[in-house]
Formats: sequence, C-alpha cells, structure tokens
Amino acid sequence: MAVQRYSYTAITLHWLIALLLAFQIALGWALEGDNSPELFARFQLHKSVGIAILLLSLARLAARIVMPRPPVSGGPAWTRALAVLVHSLFYGVMILGPITGWLLVSTAKVQVPTLLFGIIPWPHLPVGRGWHEPAEVVHEAMAWLAIVLFLLHVAGALRHQWLLGKPELQRMIPSARGKAVGATLIALALVGGAFAAGSMVYPDRERAASGEQAVPNAAQTAAVATSAPVEAEKADTDETAEGEPTSESVETAEPLADWTVAPGGRLGFTARWNGEAVEGRFDRWRADIRFSPDQLAASRIKVTVDLASADTGDGQRDDSLKSSDFFDTAAYPSATFIARDIRHLDGDRYEARGTLNLRGAAKAATLRFTLRIEGDRARVGGTARIDRTAFGVGQGEWAATDAIAAEVDVAFAFTATRPAR
Repeated sequence: MAVQRYSYTAITLHWLIALLLAFQIALGWALEGDNSPELFARFQLHKSVGIAILLLSLARLAARIVMPRPPVSGGPAWTRALAVLVHSLFYGVMILGPITGWLLVSTAKVQVPTLLFGIIPWPHLPVGRGWHEPAEVVHEAMAWLAIVLFLLHVAGALRHQWLLGKPELQRMIPSARGKAVGATLIALALVGGAFAAGSMVYPDRERAASGEQAVPNAAQTAAVATSAPVEAEKADTDETAEGEPTSESVETAEPLADWTVAPGGRLGFTARWNGEAVEGRFDRWRADIRFSPDQLAASRIKVTVDLASADTGDGQRDDSLKSSDFFDTAAYPSATFIARDIRHLDGDRYEARGTLNLRGAAKAATLRFTLRIEGDRARVGGTARIDRTAFGVGQGEWAATDAIAAEVDVAFAFTATRPAR
C-alpha cells in the first residue's frame, strides 16, 4: 500500500504541539498544591507555553485548510465519525484552552503582566471580571478533555497501524518504515519526556512538598540569628546607660548632628515561603537621622520606604507585592518608621523603639543596630522582625501563614556622614 504523508509543515506543527501539550498538562498539575517561591515563575511559564500552543494550533489549522492532505483512512462509518470528532475536539481544546487561560489572567484580581518566555509582552483581554469564573470552569474542563482526547488519538493511530495493518504512523512520522515500531517508541519516549520535564521544571516544589527546607546561606543564618522579634524580646539594660549624662561627661558630650546616608546602603527583607527563604530589597528609601550617642533622649530617626521599589528578583512576584493583596502601593505608596526611644545596650549595640506605619496600620516596632563612629563617618547595620499580618500585608488566600510565614526579617546596612565639627 502506498504511503501518502502529510506535508513537512503539518508534521512539524503536529509534533511541536504534541510535545508542548504533554509538557503543559504536567506543568498545570504542578500549579496545584502547596505554593512555593517558584509559583510566579511557574505561572509565567504556563502562560507562555499556553500562548505558544494557541499560535501553533492556529497555524496548524490554517495548514490543514490550505495544504493537501492524505485521504481519510477507510473503515466503518462509526470509526470515521469518531476520528473526525476526536480531531475536531482536539482543535477546540488546543484553541479554547489557551483562550480561557488568557481570560483567567486578564480577569484575575491581581493583574500581573504576561511576558512570554521572559521576552515578549502579551496584553490582557479587555473583558470584565464576570468572565473569570466561567473561564475557570471551562479551562479546567479543557485540561481533562485534552488528556482523554490524547489517549483516544494515540489508541486510534496504534489500532490502524497494527490491528488493521494501515500505515497511519508513516503518514505523520517521516522516518517510519515497515511496522514503525522503533519510530513509535521514539515518539512515545519524546512525549513522555516532555511530560516529565513539565513535572520537574521546578524541582524545588518537590522538596517543599516533602517538608524538606532549603538550607539557608551564611548571610541568611546570620540575619536570623541576630534579628529580634518585635514584641517578644525586651532589652535588659541599665537605665543609667541611657539617662542624663553625668557631670564628668558633659564637657565631652558629642552634640546632636544631622547625619546624611551615603549612597550604596541596603535595606533588605527575608520572608519564608513553605520554609524557603525569599530575599528581597527596597531600592528607594531615605533616612532622616538626628543623633548623638551622648544625647539619646533627644535623638530621632525617621525612615521612609518606597514600597513600589521592592525587588525580589522576580518581576511577577514584584508586581504582586504592589497589588492590593500585599502592599497596595496605589493607596499606600510608602511605609514609615519613626523612632523616638533610642537606648544604648552595650558596646556599640543600640535599640530603637518606635512606630512602623505600613499599609495604613501603625504598630509598635523595635530594631537593633550596631553603630561605629569614626570621626564624622558612621557605619550602621541592624535587623528587625515584623509580623506582616499585623499590617494586613497578605489578603485573601495570602492572609494564612501556612504558606507564607507571618514573621518577616528586615536587615539594613549603610554608612552616614555628619557635617565636620
């Protein structure tokens, strides 16, 4: 029997879509269950692959219409009707599935921009929020229907090849010869490999699901070890250390000075997501410091942080931090810490107690810091720990602390100068 093959364009599109579908189905399952720090990157990849499937499917449909095809295989009417139904539904799934996913992204509460494979911006659909729930139902149904159709499609091809002795596989696998056993095994191995890749593209999820925590690096360990809970730790200090200066020290007391923070300082934070440290920093912040180690009662510190400058190294996650679920930067663009009670602990260690105003909530906050003054230059480094839930950072599904811990560690380091005396 002469073999009439599909065009190389149709063959290439067919196998690209098949591999991407296997990868996408496995990746879709990886979106369920416990969240992890890779959640945003995983969703971004899922969206990118989905749009790729949509575009390739439209190209495949156009090729099917325009280019000549091999004749339809013979057989009973019901098998031919079933084959037509499976192929028609497959095109529906490959097109409707990505479109409903696109609708979900476009109508999500947290509007996160889509960047295909981290390169190409992809717009949202101009539709209302009412499309979200129907799109979610259809999208999930499309995933399960794709699995069923995939199995039926493979079963039909194998039935024609071996039970009926018709060279179906040779029409879509150019290198297939005879009974095409080798080519079939290679094709199934490729599809299975794509499925496995979709399951393992972010292996850290498996570690988080098994309860194994990431091993923190030395910097994280040091930050956690030196940070102090806001409410739990209280300084056990000698009141005379922060009281009025003695008569012997009056003559040598350093006057109050306005300190200017030098460029290059860092204000960072560490949250814990399923036990894994997620580090970030604020790129824009300023500090107004009026300070003297000999006049702590009159010293004042005010730090203002631009919340929209949060950078965790993941664009999607950073955009979500700006949303109403977290910092809500549209309503509360900045956070402010004002310290009015500064105490000397021992050596070069100090404690500043004050008020943190974040997301419209003002709560007591305490930070510990070290201070080393050399002439008119000072080096400062310190830590604090805040409870994000006390400020409403994390709304809806993010309010729970089973995935994202309530405590967030803050660490800072900078140098400052004062006018020459």
